[in-house]
Amino acid sequence: MSLSRRQIFAAAASLLASGTLPAQAAGKITVAYAGSMGVVMDRGIGPAFTASTGTQFQGIGQAAMGLAHLIAAKSINPDVFVSVSAGPVKIVEAAGLAAGAVPVASTSMVLAYAPKSPFAAQFAAAKGADWTKILTSPGLRFGRTDPGTDPQGQYVLYALQLAGKYYNLPEFAAKVAGAEDNSAEIFAEPSLLARLQDGQIDATIGYESAVRSQHLPFIALPAEINFSSPALAKAWYAKASLTVTEKGKTEVKHPSPLVFYATALKNAANPEAAQAFVTFLSSQQGQKILQQYGYDAGKGNNI
Repeated sequence: MSLSRRQIFAAAASLLASGTLPAQAAGKITVAYAGSMGVVMDRGIGPAFTASTGTQFQGIGQAAMGLAHLIAAKSINPDVFVSVSAGPVKIVEAAGLAAGAVPVASTSMVLAYAPKSPFAAQFAAAKGADWTKILTSPGLRFGRTDPGTDPQGQYVLYALQLAGKYYNLPEFAAKVAGAEDNSAEIFAEPSLLARLQDGQIDATIGYESAVRSQHLPFIALPAEINFSSPALAKAWYAKASLTVTEKGKTEVKHPSPLVFYATALKNAANPEAAQAFVTFLSSQQGQKILQQYGYDAGKGNNI
């Protein structure tokens, strides 16, 4: 007799609490996650989950939107998907491979800068809106990820748009980012912060959680720009928008608060371990690890 999703989840939670999983569930688990989570997954969550359950952890860290399309097309078949923002999860859900997701962490956007950058001292001394002036300095090398495949790349552009509105700086986003698909400043998500660390670029706007995980210096941004406040979602964050074309369909997108969602996929090869992993992320131990790596608690409701 097959188990329902709820029954599997309850069983996994019970087994996780006892520290054991049945042999058929132990095996291995493949988790596809937003590339910005590479450090916390590979060094924190993955090893801790294996130690707690005996299940071998294998991670796939890439741009969340790109992963969502790969999962939906069944080009990859992970057991669990952990996305930043709701959009990528909804793509997988529309493909019939997920039945909602739970919020497991949250973060905000910050302006990170290279310790070796010639602009580092200016960023370190910046107050208020000073960072906007530095960011438009001649010769400054700004980096970001691809807004066509990565939610973080989209959120950089959203943040720049809102910064222009908040500080009354017309065309600020265009001055910093150029065209949305400006290849001169677009890099793969896993390599972006490494480039910043090495001084190959001077600054980026990215997730605070990832920036803290890499121990990079940063400037905190106002709530009106950093997407940390659900209270500002409709009245303020919705003022930012991008026109995105996916699979021939064009739509206007707006940002939502930055929440990480986890879902055990319907076609998981190891469904018991998949549910146990989602449970682990929400557990006291999982939340403690996420906090150690710069993440805040999940916000909002299940999707």
